Amino acid sequence: MRIVADPSAKRAAKTEQARAARRAAFQTEADPLIGKVLRGEVSKDEYAARVEEIRARFPYPEEE
Repeated sequence: MRIVADPSAKRAAKTEQARAARRAAFQTEADPLIGKVLRGEVSKDEYAARVEEIRARFPYPEEE
């Protein structure tokens, strides 16, 4: 008997891993920039670039 993993369960697990990694990266890397944007120390473009960098680093399975 051969056991085959459910592809949707694997995708769901990968999605949750990416979601958790993104959450941690946003909290440590992007969120601190929001205050700096409001104070004019960092541009909105720099903040947006950081967000895109995080999304590229931790893509969801359907985005691969």
